[in-house]
This record gives sequence, C-alpha cells and structure tokens, in this order.
Amino acid sequence: MTIQDTYTSTVRQAQDTWSGMLESIIDNQQKAFGRPVNPFARMDAGAAIDQMFDFWNKTLEVQRDAVKTLAGVTASVGETVRAQAQAQAQSVGEMVREQTETATRVAREQLDLVTQAAQEQAAKGYEALTKAELQDELDRRNLPKTGNVDELRARLVEDDHKSV
Repeated sequence: MTIQDTYTSTVRQAQDTWSGMLESIIDNQQKAFGRPVNPFARMDAGAAIDQMFDFWNKTLEVQRDAVKTLAGVTASVGETVRAQAQAQAQSVGEMVREQTETATRVAREQLDLVTQAAQEQAAKGYEALTKAELQDELDRRNLPKTGNVDELRARLVEDDHKSV
C-alpha cells in the first residue's frame, strides 16, 4: 500500500466517523426534542459539539455520584459485618472462658473429693494397726515415730498423699 492509499483510506475513515457522529447527533436531537431535524439546514457545529459534551459531562457526573454512593454503601456494609464478626468472636471467647473456668472448678472439686476419699480410705486402712505397727511403718518410711496414735495415722496418710 502506498502513502497515497494510506492517506486516502485515513481521510475516508475520518469522513465516515464525522458522518456517523452527525447522524447520531441528529437522532439524539430528534429523540430529545420530539421533532424532526433537517439535516440540510444550517447547523452550528460548535453548538452541537458543546451540547454533546455537556450531555456526556452530565452523564459522567451521574455515574460518578452513583459509584460514590455504591462505594459508601459497600464500606458501610463492610464495617457493619466486621463489627458483628468482632462482637460474635468476643461473645464466643467469653463463653469459652466461662466454660473453661467452670470445667476447671468442677475438676478441682472432684479432685478434692477423690483426695479426701483416698485419705479416708487410707486412714481406715491404718485404723486396725496398733501403735507399734504404726511406728514400724513410719520407721520403714523414715518418718518420725513420736506422737499419739491419731498423729501417727495422720502422718502416714499425709505421706501417702505426697507420694500420689
């Protein structure tokens, strides 16, 4: 393709583009004003171009406002969802903490009961022993052998408890 062919093609494309724009302007004016427009009448091209750009500017303003409104609503919804998620997380955390505290308290109470029962059982096991037998057991464990029978039994129960 020569330079002349390229130039001719470019000029034709420009003419087609201007022709299409003119048809579009005429159609838009007919739709806007409800009356036919004479394409052969004298037309102020500058005024038509200004009208077209004014229309586009107004369209862009409306679109900008719509997008800003949408962005604002989206941000608001996001903040609400985030706040609700944080509240739920705090609520779940509080419930877990309360349940953990309750479970710990119950476990301690049961451990105390089991310990007490074991001590009582151990004490019952030492009830049948005489003072000499209690002292022999204390001696075997390298514990002091002095005191009355109740003290000896208590010392053995305490030692049993330490070794558990």
